[in-house]
Parts: sequence; structure tokens; C-alpha cells
Amino acid sequence: MPHYILVRHGQTQWNKEGKYTGQSDIPLNETGREQAKAASAYVLGLKPDLIYSSDLQRAEETARLIQADAIAIPLITDARLREIHQGEWEGLHENEIKRRFEAQFETRKKDPLKTAPPGGETIGEVYNRVKDFLQEMQEKYPDKRILIVAHGVVLAIIDLISCGEPIEKVFDHIPANAEPKQVTIGAV
Repeated sequence: MPHYILVRHGQTQWNKEGKYTGQSDIPLNETGREQAKAASAYVLGLKPDLIYSSDLQRAEETARLIQADAIAIPLITDARLREIHQGEWEGLHENEIKRRFEAQFETRKKDPLKTAPPGGETIGEVYNRVKDFLQEMQEKYPDKRILIVAHGVVLAIIDLISCGEPIEKVFDHIPANAEPKQVTIGAV
């Protein structure tokens, strides 16, 4: 079974401001670049065989900053690792979302698997694409150490799958920016 090293992308300006980013393609800020560089030595000490990254620039830049210290490790981008699409909530601060979309926000907290922001994705939809990605990794790389550089919701789902907890707890498992974590996953 593959072993995974999970790293959320470094900080962006929207992260710093508390705005929902979703699939908006926001770059790292200077703090985010420094976070990625700081994570690099630890991550590379775990000896990943390859790096998979979301194709959104904040994750890909984080992955490239890590890869810069070990250029021989292949970097592959995959759209299945994109953050949840937050629809009309992207670019808004959580307080504004609660005010403007109060009923939908509360419904999503109660049933994240089936409730999406207007124009966005449900946690269930993200779970399905992440599960598809993990199944492919198990088939292609059963004995490899894979670094995954992605986003909060995607990595929280992977973490929950690894520990067998309900996916509905996703918002309680969002990792900090550029904070590495190791997990192993059996059959998905």
C-alpha cells in the first residue's frame, strides 16, 4: 500500500484575510513561499518517490519549491486534487458568507456531503474525486511514498479516509498551511 506525505499549500493573501478561496487560482504570498521552503527539508527527509500536486498555482508552486531541493523527484499535477469549488462563496470572508447565505451555511454544516454553496461542490463530490485518485495511486504505485501537495478539504478527506473517521468531520481536520503529515491508507 502506498504511504502518503500530505502538505497543504503555503499561505495566500486570501488565507491571511480569512477569505474562502476554493478553486480561485490565488498565488502564494511571501509567507507561503517561506513556509514551503521550510517544509522542504522535513518532507524530503521522508524520501518521497514522487510528488502529486493540485494544478492550482498555490499548490503547484508549493510543490515546486519543495521539489527544487530534490529535482530528481517527478512532479505530476492532477485536477482531482483541487480544492472544493466554493461557488459564490469564493473571495468572501466567512462572516459575510454567514450573513448573506445563512440558511445554506447552516445546512452545509449539518449535511456537508450533500449541500453545496451556490454554484459550488458538495463534500461528497470532492470525496468521490479524491477516492478515485487514491484508488489509482494504489494500483499504479502500491509500494511508493507519495508526496501530495493540495488543499485543506482534499487533505482532510485523505486524512479521514486513513483513520476511518466519517467524512462529515472534514471541517474539523483542515491542516495548517505547509504542515506535513504522514498517513497510510489500505483499500479505498
